[in-house]
Amino acid sequence: MSESQPARERAAAALRREQTPQSRLDAADRRDVIANARDRAAQARDRIADGRHIAVNVDDAADQHALAIEDQRRAAQDREQAARERLFALVDRELLAYQLAIAETDPLTGARMRAAGLLDLDRELDRCRRTGGSLVVAYLDVVGLKTLNDAQGHGAGDDLLRGIVSLIRDSLRSYDLIVRLGGDEFLCAMSDTSLAEVRARFAAIAATLAAAPAGGAISTGFAELADGETAAQLIARADSELMHIRRANPDSRRALD
Repeated sequence: MSESQPARERAAAALRREQTPQSRLDAADRRDVIANARDRAAQARDRIADGRHIAVNVDDAADQHALAIEDQRRAAQDREQAARERLFALVDRELLAYQLAIAETDPLTGARMRAAGLLDLDRELDRCRRTGGSLVVAYLDVVGLKTLNDAQGHGAGDDLLRGIVSLIRDSLRSYDLIVRLGGDEFLCAMSDTSLAEVRARFAAIAATLAAAPAGGAISTGFAELADGETAAQLIARADSELMHIRRANPDSRRALD
């Protein structure tokens, strides 16, 4: 028993390594290497087979012909196996992409999770710096979520979050970024647009929520990317505007308007 336990632990550790994203990528890369090697082997077998086929003026021509046929058969097997390895590599990469998409998506609202979303925002900032484009972020707070959870249960709060994020998604462009920072706070990032346009768009979203039978409200702060500004600084400015709104309306976080 004392020897089998370490063995089981090593096997479990090996299995965990096989299931990591990097291990899947490594496995796919190895399969591609194997597939390329098998293709080269098939090409070599074909060249040998061609050489055997032209050996028709020697006494063992029949044997050479039979060997050539065998070489060609093995070459075909190598190519079949190479195709199989490439297919497995493709499946590994597609499975990894699917798993990452699930891991990086908030299961309740469909928004990007915080870590993945902030990485996306960094990439957007890099793109804007390269192209000279504009970027505006909206830092928003779902009003009254805790009050609703306490009064009607978390199911009602979940419905509110799903409905608000769905409305925001329908109101923005398909490539605009929506990130759930946590709880009732979200970050939206919109490139190649103006601060005035973003303010107007979120004012329309707030008006739609206020007119909806289910109700709902958001408080939002905005910031437009400045030269040399980091993502953290950009978010902080939007959050600062939101905090100013909260201080100006202390009841905005306690009840649905």
